[in-house]
Amino acid sequence: MRAKKIDKRKVQGAETKRKLYEIAEKLFTERNITDVSIEDITDEAGISKGAFYVHYASKDELAAIIIAEKTAKADNGYKTFLESLPDDMTASSVLLALTEKISDTLSDTLGYENMKTVYQLLLAGTIDTDSVKGYGRELYIMLCGILEKGIRRGEFISALPAETLSRHFVMALRGVSYEWCVHYPDFDLKEQFLAHIRLLISGIQAR
Repeated sequence: MRAKKIDKRKVQGAETKRKLYEIAEKLFTERNITDVSIEDITDEAGISKGAFYVHYASKDELAAIIIAEKTAKADNGYKTFLESLPDDMTASSVLLALTEKISDTLSDTLGYENMKTVYQLLLAGTIDTDSVKGYGRELYIMLCGILEKGIRRGEFISALPAETLSRHFVMALRGVSYEWCVHYPDFDLKEQFLAHIRLLISGIQAR
């Protein structure tokens, strides 16, 4: 009987944690994270503020978890997409195909509001956003792998190592997506992504 009560509390605790996560995710999307309070989250969830702190140390911790999970989900989608491409596809074509996939994910899945929030948090530095900006991110590793393959096959020539090149590619993507947030909706994200990646490719392509 005691074990059943403990199991029931665990299930209820997990349900409460999930509910707080889902409501916070919704509110963070509808408004800026800075404009959402813990009380806003708990009031909509019908849960006490004390119960919130059982599961999360702060609103910032919860926001960091949500961003990290969205980033990981997006990167897993990119990885699955790359694995579906033919092995004999040129590295340039793979880079452009991945760029289109990233554009579709940002605009159609993550959305402008979420991306705007991510940049606000990156600039504010109030929470741990290493899942997005860290160089250990899966997206960097994937880009590095594509560039290494291009160099190995003689498609690309560069005095810089693939790891350094991958950072330049990510900086280009990040810069364009920031411009999208600044100039939305009068900005074609995919068109600008492809234009900038083609420009970088032209600088390392074997003649």
